[in-house]
Amino acid sequence: MTEASDPPSPEPLDALSAIAQAYGFREGTSGALERLTAAAVELAGASAGLIVDRDRDGVGRLRAGFGLPDEVGAPLIEAALDAENEDFVDLQGASGALVVPFRAGHGVRGAVVLTGVEPSGASEGARRLVRVVAARAAGELEAAALRGDLDRAMAQILETDERMMGRIGLDIHDGPTQQLSVALLEVQLLEADLDDAQGGGADLPVELRPALMRIYETLGGALHEMRELIGHLRPAQFEDRALDEIVRDAVVAFEARGDVAVDYEARGDFAVNGVSVSQRITFYRVLQEALSNAHRHGHASHVDVTLTAGGGGVELLVRDDGAGFDRKDAFRKSTRGPQSRVGLRGMRDRAQVLGGTFDVETAPGEGTTVRLHIPDWSPPEQVLDSP
Repeated sequence: MTEASDPPSPEPLDALSAIAQAYGFREGTSGALERLTAAAVELAGASAGLIVDRDRDGVGRLRAGFGLPDEVGAPLIEAALDAENEDFVDLQGASGALVVPFRAGHGVRGAVVLTGVEPSGASEGARRLVRVVAARAAGELEAAALRGDLDRAMAQILETDERMMGRIGLDIHDGPTQQLSVALLEVQLLEADLDDAQGGGADLPVELRPALMRIYETLGGALHEMRELIGHLRPAQFEDRALDEIVRDAVVAFEARGDVAVDYEARGDFAVNGVSVSQRITFYRVLQEALSNAHRHGHASHVDVTLTAGGGGVELLVRDDGAGFDRKDAFRKSTRGPQSRVGLRGMRDRAQVLGGTFDVETAPGEGTTVRLHIPDWSPPEQVLDSP
């Protein structure tokens, strides 16, 4: 275990300010727990502190530490979690440590541990404030667990949705698409028969061939639409792939199906585990919908797609030179009207479920810009390394 760095604040904090800032901290569980640990150390006049809890398997783990010596490790963590009540106890690697447990249900969920504290120097007021820190730490850990459960549930829901769309795509391919292909072939064979009949001297109605051509074009257009729909429904590979690769593949697939040029740029670092599966699915589906709208409804000839990581999250920007539309009318709830309205509301809802934002900038004749931003994500079981 490496020695923790100084508190992130550029200026010294008094005890109450440290707690107040920790309560208002909104940059992830790890950051909040680090600041809470630093606040507890300052409140009690300790030399070092740590916050520990148990994982889903009941194994003790370090969640945050401040001023910890290298020799502190797993035995101290397990001993601290065995303490049932607040007390000064001797722990392996730290004598006379103040342990303040916090509970969840009927058992100890975790503890704040402060080393180098003199019992005579820890006033009741200071200990009361350390209990506040412990309660806040318990709340942060519980919220992190709930966020982890929510993220896993969202991933399962979205993955189930992806499998369902893939199954629908297969059903369309094996059903209506095959039937349309057969119908096109029948029209071609009928045209060949007409050529033979006309070559044999038969007198054909003048309206017959134009009518057959209209049928042929209609069936061909429907088959093309079906194939585009199948491509849209086909699920991508989201596991073990970086977001920028997934977005690039979606852009390449779109260009292969249509006649719209797309410029794609990825800015920043896109680690595979830096974006959750549910976030990857959301970025992929929002991009697909935005590109489809640009082509089918906006009749765009060019689209710019930019994916940017940094600044607390990931942003997807899709800008086209199409016809644009009335934004207010597009988001107005209606049981009738363009299908794109449903698509836009669906994109917005996907973003909001993940704590992100979705916006559209457009006007008739001015093209459309779609912007999706989703905040940074950390794996729910991410902890500090311990020896």
